[in-house]
Amino acid sequence: MKYASANIPACPGEMKSANEDFRVFEVPLYEFSGQGDHTLVHIEKAGISTFEALRRICRELKFKERDVGYAGLKDAQGVTRQWFSFEHTDPENFLALNVPKLKVLEVTRHGNKLKRGHLKANRFEVVLREVDETNVPHARATLELLAKRGVPNWYDTQRFGRRGENPTAGLAILRGDMEAYFQSVLGGPENEPDPAVRAAREAYADGKLEESMQLWPSRANQERSALRAVMKDGPSWKALRKLPQKLKLLQVSSVQSLLFNRVLDARFDEYDRVWDGDICRLENGADFLVEQAAAEQPRCEALEISPTGPIFGHKMRNPAGRELELETGILEQAGLTPEMWEIGKGLSQKGDRRPFRFIASEVDAKYDADARALTLGFTLPKGCYATVLLKEITKSGEDLAFSPQTR
Repeated sequence: MKYASANIPACPGEMKSANEDFRVFEVPLYEFSGQGDHTLVHIEKAGISTFEALRRICRELKFKERDVGYAGLKDAQGVTRQWFSFEHTDPENFLALNVPKLKVLEVTRHGNKLKRGHLKANRFEVVLREVDETNVPHARATLELLAKRGVPNWYDTQRFGRRGENPTAGLAILRGDMEAYFQSVLGGPENEPDPAVRAAREAYADGKLEESMQLWPSRANQERSALRAVMKDGPSWKALRKLPQKLKLLQVSSVQSLLFNRVLDARFDEYDRVWDGDICRLENGADFLVEQAAAEQPRCEALEISPTGPIFGHKMRNPAGRELELETGILEQAGLTPEMWEIGKGLSQKGDRRPFRFIASEVDAKYDADARALTLGFTLPKGCYATVLLKEITKSGEDLAFSPQTR
């Protein structure tokens, strides 16, 4: 990973040593009306993912998971707060819920379902432990630099799967190669750290499907379902249709994330500089094509606008000039074309633009010398990774821009 603050020494510290050390609070996009057909439930969860929290609530209330609305996904590690929406459901049902690792904070009503992206920001409170007091000025200097330049808007490693397998699977979908797809999901023993799972992957890679099924642990519900589909229909589109849609969408979108990272990596030294032909984004979310970079650079330095990179899709708005050449080259290196994103089957991607940087606001850093703990508070726009900012401080991060499985 490249750091904007590479010239500032690291402030090492332990992250997420306990769930309470990583707190996230969702900031809604708008105030809820208190009336309507949708029940809005504010929950706090600890040590479980958004999907697991949703599953546990729906199991208790016998509600279909696919009908639940939510604005964003939150990490399993940490204590996080977010909103869910349920249509035609009595609010009283939620107040009586007793679910492990989850509690209901408040319940209200609103006129529409929550959808992905319907949040303004996320507020973070993160504790770094075992921090040497002599390194605290380095953390503060990094925060000061990032406040001026903005934080590089990398997609972080959690986007790509535990083994980095998500982009590999997504590329197979885009290329229509189902054998490669199921090999990425069920094979790949060389990248599997769990010995029991590695044996199951080795059996699949060797074509021993029955043996692989016996070896997969019972907890591996997703892989076992995929293997059952292959055993019945072969590695085919028919088998793929039996897999969860949200999984396939995540895999395809992870390719978009990977390619964005590659473009950002190639342009890293000038991620906060405007080029002729750039598509820049205003604070209000509107985009515009830059004709004269020199005229726009002062607004970029004032953090009023930011250059954007590609979230590739079949209808993505293209830049011009050097940025277009860069994006076209990255897409061609991946063996893809814009038309290939029109997959169908509910998986097509129109594409979008993403700023090369994000702005952290309401930043503070408090050091407790007795506890050797540095507490960081900051608010980030939706879709941005707190771990990217934290790695700028600690200088401890993997290579996010490239996946060895998808070179």
